[in-house]
Amino acid sequence: MAPQNDGQAITQSTEHSPEYYQQMKKSLNVLELTQRVYRKGSENMLSLVRRFWYQYCQFTEKDPVATLKNISINVLYAFFDWLLRERKNSLGATSSLQTYWNALCLVRQRLADAHSLRKDKKKKPVLHAEDEFELLKTLYTSTETIYPHERYRVQLALIMQLAGITGNRPSALLAVCYQHIKVTLLPDPDNREQPRVLIEIVFQHTKGYLGEKDANEFGIPDVPNEPCLLLCPHITMLALLFSDQAFAAPSLTSPERLFRLRIPPGQKQLLVPLKEEMAERPLFRRCKNTVKSIQISDEQALADSTLRPQMTNLGSITGMELPTGPYTFRRGNGQALDNSNEITDAQRNIILQHHNSSVFQNNYASRYMPDTQAAYRGLKPQTALMRAASGMSRTIDSRRPRKLSLAQQAEVDRYPDVRLLRRRLKSLLQTFQDQKRSITSAKGTPLYHHYRQAYRAHRSLRRRHEKALLTKVKERYKKEQPVIDIQRQLKGLPMAEQEALQTAEYVFEERVHAIDALFTFATSSTEEECQRRTTAINALIALCEKQENQGFRRSRADIKFKEKQASVSLPRKLSETLPIECKATQCIFCLGNEDLSAADRLKTFASRGDLKKHFHRKHLRHHPDGQPIACPHPRCDVILNGGMHLQNHAEVMHKTRT
Repeated sequence: MAPQNDGQAITQSTEHSPEYYQQMKKSLNVLELTQRVYRKGSENMLSLVRRFWYQYCQFTEKDPVATLKNISINVLYAFFDWLLRERKNSLGATSSLQTYWNALCLVRQRLADAHSLRKDKKKKPVLHAEDEFELLKTLYTSTETIYPHERYRVQLALIMQLAGITGNRPSALLAVCYQHIKVTLLPDPDNREQPRVLIEIVFQHTKGYLGEKDANEFGIPDVPNEPCLLLCPHITMLALLFSDQAFAAPSLTSPERLFRLRIPPGQKQLLVPLKEEMAERPLFRRCKNTVKSIQISDEQALADSTLRPQMTNLGSITGMELPTGPYTFRRGNGQALDNSNEITDAQRNIILQHHNSSVFQNNYASRYMPDTQAAYRGLKPQTALMRAASGMSRTIDSRRPRKLSLAQQAEVDRYPDVRLLRRRLKSLLQTFQDQKRSITSAKGTPLYHHYRQAYRAHRSLRRRHEKALLTKVKERYKKEQPVIDIQRQLKGLPMAEQEALQTAEYVFEERVHAIDALFTFATSSTEEECQRRTTAINALIALCEKQENQGFRRSRADIKFKEKQASVSLPRKLSETLPIECKATQCIFCLGNEDLSAADRLKTFASRGDLKKHFHRKHLRHHPDGQPIACPHPRCDVILNGGMHLQNHAEVMHKTRT
């Protein structure tokens, strides 16, 4: 409604000039005008908690702003424990602790505003089945994916397959033991003689927030005439089961025998039980170092802190722009369930362990919208194109920088704060030299403590600068490279090809066989399909037994040495022909390890210093001090009294100085 005219004209104000109001409009701080105003007592509490926070960070030698930026439960617990101990005489009620907590949240928000910390949410990429194919292809074929033991490779493949199929969190996946797995043969619905294999997994260790949740059981049937064995979880799961000899039937030792089994007459299933004594053994296990070699532990489950970097590194090698992690599979599973006509919203919430649909909508639903143009205009949806547009494979670019160049690393070393910490570190090292003592011999002293602090501070600062610089390099590449590609095309120049996945000389035979077996086409007959699956399972079983002996790329000298050894017809039983006296730079542990190839067993090191480092770091450091140890040379059965006795024995008897 228009204001009523009371007959009185508005007279021009003479108190302030027009320029005054123009300046007011420019200088007005809208944030201060609209922000919540707190009473003096609240402001005093905020100042108090802010002061406590800075005192705590000063006491623990932490940067207060950086710590607030990446705050964790551990930091909060430690801060409030420190606060309660410091104010134990004046803080005695739970409500007071809650007040401090509320004030800390406001302090964090104000500090975030004052220091312009990032407020936008991280992108939550969705990983589809076709994106998983690219990751698995890189996992098996790229020479940059190196693991201490090849079982890690097979385990990582199965974790990704199960994460995509079940949508479970990483903690639930890594907690699967053999008691949670059931293998069953069921009749084929198409009345074929060959029964179908059903693998069922119960995920009990689910997230317990807001109360314990019911365990979900997932049935994973085999896919007839599987178009791609690389995506088949049956092949990977059965390979791990056979590798661990997990089946209870003593004669069931190979996949050939599994596929020969039939369901007894009058029955609707045939259970294939696993060994009861292996019920508590984790399916996904970590490595352990022994005197002889790296082996897979029987008790320790694979850690989440190991899984996440492996997935992130795999996505980076594949060339994906956004980081890959367990939750990218979980979000992909959630989107697939949401788009399926066979699964209701209630079933989706049960599968994802959500109490209601709002959790999925707020945290898992993709913000990349479907084909709304087709819906609005009444057209046929372009589902395949929109699925490709919302997936992670579209960002694959092997040319994208993944590491800093040597020149860029040198640039980081020239940063003033990095140079300052490096000078402090060198000064402490000079102090060690002046005192004529090694760093390890000074453990427990204040000097050693200061050195470790300086070392960690220098390493942490350098890594932060490297990460920030790499982010800038990637952003610059993302902006400039498309322009370069377009210009090359318009000028008639050849397009720059992406780097293909490299296969180098040191990719061993077991891995090559696994690649050949997994990248096969579907067959037409049941017999050929069983043989195809059997070959793939056997290839992965052999791969699970293989240790990656070199944790890095081998040098040209190593490659030439292996080629030379391969050209020589080595005896079938190498251990029986080895002389008692070794070469001066041969490792007696490697000579006695029959799990290694002949070339690795006969390897000679460049110098005795290299042999000594290898001998102590790779083998002897994993032997308990003072415990008897057998001579590892295959033709020597002497029992020695500890590591020092072994070194003397190796020098006198086998002529190798370690």
